[in-house]
Amino acid sequence: MANLILDSLEIRNFRAFHDLKIEHLRRINLIVGKNNVGKTSLLEAIRLYAGRASTPTFAWDIMEARHEVKQPFVNVRDMLAALRYLFYGRNDIKPGLQPIRIGPLNLPPEDTLSIVVDWTITETRDGTLHTRPLRPGEDYTDDNLSPRFTIQAANANISYPIDPSLSQSILRLNSNEIACMFAPANGLTEQRLTELWDNIALKKPEADVLTALRLITPGLVNLNFISTPLSRGERIPIVKIADIDEPLPLYSLGDGMLRTLGISLALVNATNGFLLIDEFENGLHYAVQSDLWRLVFQIAHSLNVQVFATTHSWDSIEAFQSAAHTDTQDTGMLIRLESRKSGIGATLFDQHELGIVTREQIEVR
Repeated sequence: MANLILDSLEIRNFRAFHDLKIEHLRRINLIVGKNNVGKTSLLEAIRLYAGRASTPTFAWDIMEARHEVKQPFVNVRDMLAALRYLFYGRNDIKPGLQPIRIGPLNLPPEDTLSIVVDWTITETRDGTLHTRPLRPGEDYTDDNLSPRFTIQAANANISYPIDPSLSQSILRLNSNEIACMFAPANGLTEQRLTELWDNIALKKPEADVLTALRLITPGLVNLNFISTPLSRGERIPIVKIADIDEPLPLYSLGDGMLRTLGISLALVNATNGFLLIDEFENGLHYAVQSDLWRLVFQIAHSLNVQVFATTHSWDSIEAFQSAAHTDTQDTGMLIRLESRKSGIGATLFDQHELGIVTREQIEVR
């Protein structure tokens, strides 16, 4: 399919995925499956792929959202213990650990994202300390080893120490990042909502955000982010509703408005990149989900955005199918993750097959 960043996906040695292969992807991809099969992990893998793991804190940023790490770290040993969550099998981080690989299928390794923990050894030669890479199969002791992240992506290599003393203000180390917006299950923070609004205010995408909000509140006239006496100096979303004299805080209109604002702002800020939505249905009444999905399809086409969303909800699956059915470009795909003897695998349902699933009420969640 033209203009897709990922037309397929392989994730190796990352979290619960030993070697997950998804043969085909579409512009709009809805991910389902039982608990603990890796739905959120798949979104995390795409975030890593998009960002090229280009900052020294990439691992901790992802794990902190799951409360898997507590910063600041005291020593390297604590950092290595935390890293076990990121690699398949949660084994100790030692020399010989297989790399994480994320990218399209059937491409050479240099064209995919590779995250390796490499090791350097410190030794004394002629009375002077020297550092060199640990050789394959070489004997070692923990006392003189130092770990490093080595990242390969888009034919570029970067490397930096796994070290709590490393400055967090270090510049990003790779300029080949792909735009990627993430709408978490618990919603975007006030600060993030404000940042995304400022990016598009008084520009064409502003109209798309207002259109999305009118799915929940048809009388909405306008939206702005302003500071009020009750907001303690913070800017919050304020809406003007037809036939109501005073502007209202958007928060007073319910979770559906806030969820729709977050999804739509993330979408219009993801031009030529990815939009990742965890638990699409959160806060949304089933009656509005079909219309919101249709808007996601429409805007994703116009802004060249590839969407990956997760859900546990049958209502959301039916709404997705309804929107996909009316899309003329065959851009919807349902991806069911499931545990198999060989590891976690994926079953794909295109728009025709998804229609059968929903019509016959075949359980795929």
